[in-house]
Amino acid sequence: MKWLSKLLKKPAPQPTAQPSARPGSPQAQQAGAVSSGNAPFRPPEPQDPPQVWVKAICQAPNTEQAQTWLAGLQGDDWLGEVALGARFAEIRFAAAQRIEATEVLERIAQKCRDKDKRVHRHCADLLKQRRQRDANVRRATEIADTVGALLEHTPLPANRLLDLKQAFEALGECGEAGQTCQNRLDQALERLRLEAEALRDLHARQMAAAELAQQCAATAWPEADQEQDWRARRDALAQAAGPAWLADHAHARTLAASLAVIDGRLDALTRDAEALAACEAFLAPLEAAPPASAEAVAAWQALAKPLHPTRRQALETRWTAVQPVPEKAPEPVPLQVPVPHQEVAAPTKPARTPPAYDPEALRGLLDQLEQAIAEGHLADADAAAETIKRSLGGQPLHGKLDARWHGLQARLAELRGWARWGTGQARDGLIADAQALVGDARPVQELAVAITALREAWKGLNAHSPSTKAQWESFDAALEQAYQPVAAWRAEQTARQEAAKAAKETLCAGWEAEWAGFDWTQADFKTVEAKRGELLRQWHAAPAAAFRDERPLRKRFDALIAGLDQHLDAARQAESARREQLIASAEALVGQSDLRQAMSAAKALQKHWSQDGSGVHLARADEQRLWGRFRAACNAIFERQDALRTEQAARQAAQAQAREQLLADLAAQIETADAEALKRALAEFRQAWAATQTPDRDTPTPPARGRGRREAQDPLEARSQQALKQAQDRLDALRQDRARARFDLLARKAALAERLERVAAESGALEVALAETRQAWEQLPALPGKLENLLAKRLASASEATRERLTQGRQQRESLLLDLEIALDLPSPAAFAEARRARQLDRLQQRFGTGTGAEAGVDAESLLTDWYATPALADPDQAPRLAAVVDRLAAQRS
Repeated sequence: MKWLSKLLKKPAPQPTAQPSARPGSPQAQQAGAVSSGNAPFRPPEPQDPPQVWVKAICQAPNTEQAQTWLAGLQGDDWLGEVALGARFAEIRFAAAQRIEATEVLERIAQKCRDKDKRVHRHCADLLKQRRQRDANVRRATEIADTVGALLEHTPLPANRLLDLKQAFEALGECGEAGQTCQNRLDQALERLRLEAEALRDLHARQMAAAELAQQCAATAWPEADQEQDWRARRDALAQAAGPAWLADHAHARTLAASLAVIDGRLDALTRDAEALAACEAFLAPLEAAPPASAEAVAAWQALAKPLHPTRRQALETRWTAVQPVPEKAPEPVPLQVPVPHQEVAAPTKPARTPPAYDPEALRGLLDQLEQAIAEGHLADADAAAETIKRSLGGQPLHGKLDARWHGLQARLAELRGWARWGTGQARDGLIADAQALVGDARPVQELAVAITALREAWKGLNAHSPSTKAQWESFDAALEQAYQPVAAWRAEQTARQEAAKAAKETLCAGWEAEWAGFDWTQADFKTVEAKRGELLRQWHAAPAAAFRDERPLRKRFDALIAGLDQHLDAARQAESARREQLIASAEALVGQSDLRQAMSAAKALQKHWSQDGSGVHLARADEQRLWGRFRAACNAIFERQDALRTEQAARQAAQAQAREQLLADLAAQIETADAEALKRALAEFRQAWAATQTPDRDTPTPPARGRGRREAQDPLEARSQQALKQAQDRLDALRQDRARARFDLLARKAALAERLERVAAESGALEVALAETRQAWEQLPALPGKLENLLAKRLASASEATRERLTQGRQQRESLLLDLEIALDLPSPAAFAEARRARQLDRLQQRFGTGTGAEAGVDAESLLTDWYATPALADPDQAPRLAAVVDRLAAQRS
């Protein structure tokens, strides 16, 4: 008990101040939450569930802290919650950028359509890219399947494959499906290249075989080297076999016919060489032992002779040399009839007329003829022979020129014979090919090409020698019969083309009648564009007419489309001008000072961009260019808001940091400072805290929603109120402790005087007690002014105290204690109830119109001082009442 402690001179234990929580700690936040009644803002811990992290990120006081916490958050669903509910636009956008799940992106794009344009645009663009990529993957898969089906056929359709390749190149990113499609396209293109090379090789071999066949037919008697070259070339052409699918190609059949001609010519040369060898073997023994017998003559005549004129002439000469020379009969001697002698005139030679041709020029022409015959060029040889005949003009030749001319004519006739034989063989091959076409199951297009090729080949042979009537009739009859499917197909095609022509004429007439009375002033150009596309689709879907009919129909249709395009172009120009005006308005808003008004105007312009206008579609390049400019202008306006928010967030972060420092400094003062220093610290804190709340008038504030609600929930304000309360509590506690210390010192000094009074009243050892009391008094600190004087007077008169005086002092103390309880509004014991009421009535009568509660408090302290200064013995009944008085006075002091 406090009164007992005072009597025993032991100081009562001082109430220790509870350690205040450091600002920013969980304890401080929890205390602030309890005092304010709101949910606490608590930083997330690593063991917290994701929803706690999401809530902390959404309510973070600054962007830096939110970015740090967001970096550790995982899961698209949780990131989606942040993208929808975070305080700062940068945090929402950063969370949206990390989302991968398509369903989460669709949900965010739907909910942020009219709330956060930046997040909505990001999600919408990403979803659009993914849809386009999925469409590209599907299209690439379809192309790959189509190419795979084409690879099963031989040969590959080149046009179809090139169209598929062009369609694939027009696609964007396709992933693995694109790589698979590219691999199949590469495989198909490689096969197409190989097939084209095989076809070119076949055509080259066919042309080389035709050229070799022409040389074999035109050259009567080749030299040994030339014949050997023919055979080598023929073997090379025969051995270079192409793919099996080219066996039925027209070039392959033409190649086979040319090889047949070459083989016939080479077989004839082989037979002629064999005949020459047999004749030489027959003549060799006869030349060793001439002359020949009759049996040898018969054998020679039965022996086959070579057709080569020079070789045959040489063999005939050798045969004549081994034959026996017959005896010549004597020539009859003419009868000499004598005639009368007369003078006979000497014979005279006729005069020789000079030739009309130039011998040197004639020799040159003969050289050309001989060279052409030697090379087997029949056309050149015939031309040279005709030139020689025209130059001679019917005049005979003499001597060596005549012999040479007749020899060359014989060789030319032999060359013509070989040419006729070679062309005859070639015609027989063409007749066989024509007969093979009868009943051929190949497509009619290829059949028509083959028939045309055979007729052209027949015409080419006519340049060397004319055909017989039987050959021509057989060839023509076979081709006419083979042409019947082609004729039927062409007749059917002609009928289809006529029907297509009539259908397209009907379409054009209907379209022209429809658009002739169209009111363009009230036109819905979106519908016009759709109808134009439908016209194009119907035109391209309609079958094609004949070439001579398709062209005028196409011109008629193009004129109709051009008329529609003219009106559409005018509408597009008007739409472009409207959008240019919107762009100019948006660009003018970029520099507007009132950001809120600029943003409202920009949103209105965006609605006008998509809702107004004629609905006509611009060209893709123009649409992208205009939209890019408009979007850049709108983005610049909204980015100003983002910049201002960023700047505001930076200011708020700096302000929060300054406030954190103020709170930390105040917390340190609360823990260590005395009452006066704490009072100064509180004043400085209030002034500095008010300064951090002063807005910057030079910086515009970006528009935001719910700013007042967020400011009311500012955790720093709650912490500041909590810190102020803690400081005030600490200051009150210090004041109360100081008041209690003064009252305790007053009680201790009064107890020393009371001890001395008790010794004096009991007539005890006064000198010893007085010395001990004075020594103890000097060890205690002095009381302020009047209090020290009153207690010193009591101590000075304590040695003269008597029991009567102390008893009288006890009654005075009782009266003072009752006055104290009345002044401090404290309850009194029931025994003093009547005295209390009388005392109160008396005080009211004497002190009508007493002062304020503060004055009553001062009077109570004076009464308490008087109570301690009154000499009296201790009364145990008064101790608890006095303790209550001291507690009330200490509380009033704080």
